[in-house]
Amino acid sequence: MYSHPNILWLYALITTLISPTLALPTLPTTNPSSTSTVFQFTRNGTWLENLAVRPNGSLLATRLDVPELWLIDPANTNTAEAGSLFYTFPNATSLLGITEIDRDVYAVVVGNFSISTVTSTPGSYAIWRLDASGSAAPSASILARIPEAEFPNGIARFGQNLLLITDSAKGVIWRLDMTSGVYSQALSDASMLPAAGQPYAVGVNGIDVRGKYVYYTSTTQMLFCRVPVNSGASATGPVEVLTSGITPDDFMLGSNGTAYISTNPDNGLVRVDPKGRVKLVAGNQFTIAVGGSTAVAGNKDGSVLYVTTSGGQFSPILGKLIEPAKVVAIHL
Repeated sequence: MYSHPNILWLYALITTLISPTLALPTLPTTNPSSTSTVFQFTRNGTWLENLAVRPNGSLLATRLDVPELWLIDPANTNTAEAGSLFYTFPNATSLLGITEIDRDVYAVVVGNFSISTVTSTPGSYAIWRLDASGSAAPSASILARIPEAEFPNGIARFGQNLLLITDSAKGVIWRLDMTSGVYSQALSDASMLPAAGQPYAVGVNGIDVRGKYVYYTSTTQMLFCRVPVNSGASATGPVEVLTSGITPDDFMLGSNGTAYISTNPDNGLVRVDPKGRVKLVAGNQFTIAVGGSTAVAGNKDGSVLYVTTSGGQFSPILGKLIEPAKVVAIHL
């Protein structure tokens, strides 16, 4: 199951250097949570990037290593059979963010990204609409291409007709009108830019909307922030840093304002309360439990979190252990 990925040794070293040294094991922890594997691939090198919870409780998970969307059934107790290929997107190598825009209808970020070189292909990305609401096979069509985008990553619905898409390399958040296909830059701030002097350009990453605020993570700057916005998703005030010092990827917001944040290079999942206090929920740099955690989503009543992983590819456990990508259930 485990292997020693020579091509990623350098990145493992780098992420150790840019992350707080062994930070996650020293964080305060929540009460022990029960974790279980819902589904796992059989091959190293697989990468689950993001996920959405369907109305029926099943999961749709995007893959970064191939342009595939997978259907995961948490009710299936056979971890080898709980996942199946749901849809393959043409003319692309990778899928990134996914968000529900109508009942069982989703917007998906599709484009070209190389895991081995950790590089995005600017201009290759489109936002697709995937309809899974019928009894027939899912159908998909392009909502818009964004040729100016360098590395579209996270995506969130804003109001009735807008999508917000983070651009991790450019350090901006795009606004897309789903009816007209017109797009523009909605938000930009120094906190969204990739950190200076880092080998990989990953700035603003995960995104969510709550009330009059847009929340986002900024990976290499190690920030979790929010910014107040108006009905058109333009900023109405300054950015507020909610917490810092973690290496955040994607996240979800709970009903009480608590955020659950995946920390891909640190192989963990942390909880940030509304006052910015950070506690470790699962994983750390010494365990493969949620190795390479990439995204998190909750079930309907919030009692279970589902975490997608990359198998620890970017920061192997103890510098050498990786595994196939998986979905983990964390019972709160």
